[in-house]
Amino acid sequence: MTTHFLPHPAPVPSSRGWAPPRLVALTLCLLLITWPAGADTYSDAMRLKAQAEQEQANGRLDVALKKFIGAEQLFAQCRGAETEQSLCLYYMCISYFNQRDLNYMKKPMERLAQLAQRWPANKFIQYDYLSVLAAYESCVYEEKPSKELRKQFMAHFKQAVGWQTKMSVGEWKRRQINPMFNLMNIATLYDLRYDPPMVDSMQAYINKALEVDGLPWGDKDDHIEGRISAYDLQAWVLLYQKRYHEAEAKEQEVMDMIEGVEKERGNAVLTEKGESYAFFVELYKAMGKPEKAMEYLELKNENDRKRFDIEKNTAIRNIEAQYESKRKDERIAALHQWNIGLTVVVVLLILLLAGITTTLIYRRRLREQKLYEEALAAELENSARHSSLRLLADQLGIRGIDIDEAHRLLGQATKPLTVVDQKYILCFLNGEDVRHIARRFNVEPASVYTVRYRIKKKFPNSTKLPL
Repeated sequence: MTTHFLPHPAPVPSSRGWAPPRLVALTLCLLLITWPAGADTYSDAMRLKAQAEQEQANGRLDVALKKFIGAEQLFAQCRGAETEQSLCLYYMCISYFNQRDLNYMKKPMERLAQLAQRWPANKFIQYDYLSVLAAYESCVYEEKPSKELRKQFMAHFKQAVGWQTKMSVGEWKRRQINPMFNLMNIATLYDLRYDPPMVDSMQAYINKALEVDGLPWGDKDDHIEGRISAYDLQAWVLLYQKRYHEAEAKEQEVMDMIEGVEKERGNAVLTEKGESYAFFVELYKAMGKPEKAMEYLELKNENDRKRFDIEKNTAIRNIEAQYESKRKDERIAALHQWNIGLTVVVVLLILLLAGITTTLIYRRRLREQKLYEEALAAELENSARHSSLRLLADQLGIRGIDIDEAHRLLGQATKPLTVVDQKYILCFLNGEDVRHIARRFNVEPASVYTVRYRIKKKFPNSTKLPL
């Protein structure tokens, strides 16, 4: 969004209709000083925000969070930048939410609430605030469930979607909003947060999601993934209604769509295939067809084994790619430093020719020492995370999993994993089913499904999780 900044207001003219020459000169000086300052502040804020988004995409969430904080503070100083300020606060809240750090989440959420109160007609600010508020309340609900709190966060989720509908398709694209996902999220909550599931409400939001699917808000893969999710949840609705043959046909549509994109996406659809196989297992159990259920259970197990092998190889390739990327960045940075040094050397060549060799050697040694220290620090940090994971496994009494593979898997997360997330992943890696995990942690199976859903959102879609 292009934002124009106004200089400070000019002094009010005197009652005689003219201003003294000195006052006019002073006013002009102030205008010349304050206009560039405002523009520079906005430019700095936009640059920080762009850097934060890049760090977030690269998985360096702590660095991204610091830059979002700095950008938000600069936007707060700029007139007309409230929408950009809101987006920074939104990212900050979501970052703390993903870490389940609700105490730190409160401060940016309060600032977002103040913006929402100040700009009640700004659809972007209202969407940001209500989305964050509903997420916060849903997290509190996990610890202290109550019908009133559930009613409250469901209402806020719906209000956020209401503001979403006031945006144009182009605005969805610019804000990177996935409207189909938001609608399916509410439909899923009607499944996970209610016992029995609210089938009619699920169906209503599935229909809305499919209507949005027809609009050009995202790329082809976004739409296909949304459609697969909608059809799959539709099959569960039919299963709940005991319309078994219709549920079977609907899930077959899901399988057909998965197979239709399998040529292009290859092994990236293994997760969807596994979920579809799992549905057929439950369906044929309900239909009293144990042979068919066993057939799909075998397919699911084979799919899970294949997915695990691919995840292991992918994890190794990702680590190698990250290492090469880091080395490339270091070489670029070193080359940049070298160019600066070379310029200085050329200037000083006439005056200090004898000192050039010594200077270059000294700088090279500094770079090598810095690279060594960074590599050592990274190795120590990686070792600490590995030891922590092994300690969690020991606490849970899990002995039969490969800690090295588990460590590589957790390293693919794009958002911070809490200790609880790591415990659940270790349990799933250990081959435990949902009911066993629920008994282990003394929670309802629905809570395990919720945690599993939340964990999946912390990994790229291409990541093959054992969930």
